[in-house]
Amino acid sequence: MSGKPFQSEMLTARRWASEAFGISSDARLGPPFPISFQYATRASVGLLPGWSARRTEQASDDGSSRIVVEADDPSTGLACRAEVILYADFPAVEWVGYFKNTGASDSPIISDIQALDTVFIVGRGQRCRLHHARGSQCRDDDFEPQETCFTHYQAASTAIDVRLASVGGRSSDGALPFFNLEIGDTGVIGAIGWSGDWAATFTYSPEGLIRIRAGMQRTHLRLHPGEEIRTPRILLLFWENDWLHGQNLLRQFILSHHTPRPNGAVLRGPLCDSAWGDRLDRDQIAQATWLVEQGLGFEYFWIDADWYGETPHVETSDTFGTAWYRQVGNWFPKKDAYPNGLKAVGDALRSLGLGFILWVEPERAARKTRIVHEHPDWVIGPVGENYLFNLGIPAARAFLTDLLSDIIREGGVTCLRQDFNVRPAPFWAAADPPDRVGISEIRHIEGLYALWDDLLARHPGLIIDNCASGGRRIDLETISRSIALWRSDVQCYPHFSLTAMQNQTHGLSLWVPLSAGVATELTTYAFRSALSPAMVVPWGERGRKDPAGFPIEWARRMIAEFKAVRPYFSGDFYPLVSYSLADDTWVVWQFDRPDLGEGMVLFLRRPHSPFLRWAAALRGLAPDAIYDLHFRERNRRERRSGRDLLERGIVVDLEQAPDSELVTYRRVERDV
Repeated sequence: MSGKPFQSEMLTARRWASEAFGISSDARLGPPFPISFQYATRASVGLLPGWSARRTEQASDDGSSRIVVEADDPSTGLACRAEVILYADFPAVEWVGYFKNTGASDSPIISDIQALDTVFIVGRGQRCRLHHARGSQCRDDDFEPQETCFTHYQAASTAIDVRLASVGGRSSDGALPFFNLEIGDTGVIGAIGWSGDWAATFTYSPEGLIRIRAGMQRTHLRLHPGEEIRTPRILLLFWENDWLHGQNLLRQFILSHHTPRPNGAVLRGPLCDSAWGDRLDRDQIAQATWLVEQGLGFEYFWIDADWYGETPHVETSDTFGTAWYRQVGNWFPKKDAYPNGLKAVGDALRSLGLGFILWVEPERAARKTRIVHEHPDWVIGPVGENYLFNLGIPAARAFLTDLLSDIIREGGVTCLRQDFNVRPAPFWAAADPPDRVGISEIRHIEGLYALWDDLLARHPGLIIDNCASGGRRIDLETISRSIALWRSDVQCYPHFSLTAMQNQTHGLSLWVPLSAGVATELTTYAFRSALSPAMVVPWGERGRKDPAGFPIEWARRMIAEFKAVRPYFSGDFYPLVSYSLADDTWVVWQFDRPDLGEGMVLFLRRPHSPFLRWAAALRGLAPDAIYDLHFRERNRRERRSGRDLLERGIVVDLEQAPDSELVTYRRVERDV
């Protein structure tokens, strides 16, 4: 299994953790300590060896080790602490740093806090590449895989810097906060758990060293007596042999340790219909009822923006046709559209056996809305027409937690869709005093995690859909609590590029196991272009209004196909054709479940491809096993050996463009 670790990888992780978070015999921290900072005018690398240190280690029930390393400045009372997890089932080390002022007066300035500061050695002539990805910015290349080759710089006489960073205060706006540093036939994957602004710098030196530094972009602050702050969460995962093996280790690690578990079970990506919020409640119920009566198998009904506020109902409103964004901050249902509140819709959906997804945007408040008027001390701004609701104020966060909890309870909401359509960095910058740069961001992000944790604790089984103008807030902390059901705002636009949708799956699946594709067009090619662990399929309104023109049997077949292959998305991912933005090629990728002996291969011939045939050698199969293959579009079956599929692969002919074929396979007993 590609996502299963080798024993040598486990040993590497333990060795690294022992060196990085160990203390000397005289109770001092050594230079390998992987958190760095400036304190007043001195660098921590020169300070920490002079501070007294303590280390405790305790085994958890799952066999993982919980390590706490602490060091105290005897002169000012600043305490530095790292809380570390060394996992028992993956070659992974994870930690969060904390700084606390235990003194009686304000601390000196702490600046340039790097939650990760470590060095890896590159041997002379070794291949060295950095794999990373774009974030989401409402572009066709959202989540495009990126690669930086340091091997080209091995003859350089000066250090080479490569910088990855977010933009504007949302963690995957601009760049995805994950990386894979490949050195020869080994490597290390890093993930940054911080839902604000982060930056990571990779410095390649002529001596053959790569220094990695990662943390918040802006820290220059003093702490008040008794005050504590945290750093971004850092994950390092070590791998050998093949960088794709490392990616699949990451996928399986995230599914095991950083995936929500509503009601104790690993989150399964939902199948959702969606409707605009400014519709009459009886029409919303009628649409959901039609879905169920047709036996389509939908699982959730999604009410999007514009269900709230003081503006009157407009039947023709949509994403671009009304100023729904001017009502964020008025979190009460429109009286003429929802005269009985959300309860009538929630009750109807529950009786139909459907979950209820509801859109909110609680971190933003528009001018002249109720929250701004009633609680001006709880908002930052304005910047333009918007205020930022300050989750860093405990009373404000408690109020918002209660408000959202009441909406969830009264409406029977089972999935809270939390959007965030402003870049918060300008608000934080405006709120920070010169000697407290970074504090507003830290408190807001801490408040966000506390808000979500409280809601999930109050409402067992609740799912959080994490949206931020699409997939602009995807990181290790958010995916631990949520799923991105709208991973790019590209699909807000009618007739969005199906190539872009395919590429989102390709790019994001390398790093994050759970997300959703969107299928609006009523074609097999469009539906399969959106095949993902979860799917948003907004067909209900169209089908209810024009039942005679809706291809119901085809729709049932497509949804059944999605449900048949959905378990495979939790397996290992192999892109069998290179990522491309061009429309004149094919897409082929494989999701393999070696634990089940099953998987799928999707072939998509793009609209301008001149190639009628494509052959793809599979990955991850057992060479000595026998597999039954089902070509679902042509309803053709084959029986092949694993070795043959690994060496010769699958050949698919598609005479039309665009077109698709979905091949599923299952391991069977060898012929007698």
